[in-house]
Amino acid sequence: MKARPLYLFILLIFLSTSKLSYAFYQKSSPKIDNSLEQKTTLTPCIKALLDDNLLKPGSNLEKNAHGTLTVEDFNESKIFFNVILKTKTGKKNDPPIYLRFIKVEQIDIRKVLEYAKSGDEIFIEQYTTSKSQHLICAPSSLTVT
Repeated sequence: MKARPLYLFILLIFLSTSKLSYAFYQKSSPKIDNSLEQKTTLTPCIKALLDDNLLKPGSNLEKNAHGTLTVEDFNESKIFFNVILKTKTGKKNDPPIYLRFIKVEQIDIRKVLEYAKSGDEIFIEQYTTSKSQHLICAPSSLTVT
């Protein structure tokens, strides 16, 4: 029975001097390696179409463009989607404003461009029915010119 307290004492001394206890008692936050996220570029899961013409992700869209925006997945079937216009107020240090069109099957692009100005971004993403469902892909994006 007397060996047990001695064993615990030796174990405490070992843990207090080991790297394991140092890491456990460290006051600074752990360093997170984000190199995977920085090296990985996600591609869009969807194809955005303006009057059945493919809009390439990262391309420019003129402010006076017109037509019906629809979205297909890579199985070539029409899907519901969200359109997000990211615009800036023009005032220094103001955060951008996001105008969202949620769960649309098709939309006249002029409704979105009505609020846009040159340099604004339009993001088109697949609509998901569940908040827990995460798509591991990037939205399709366009820049207003």
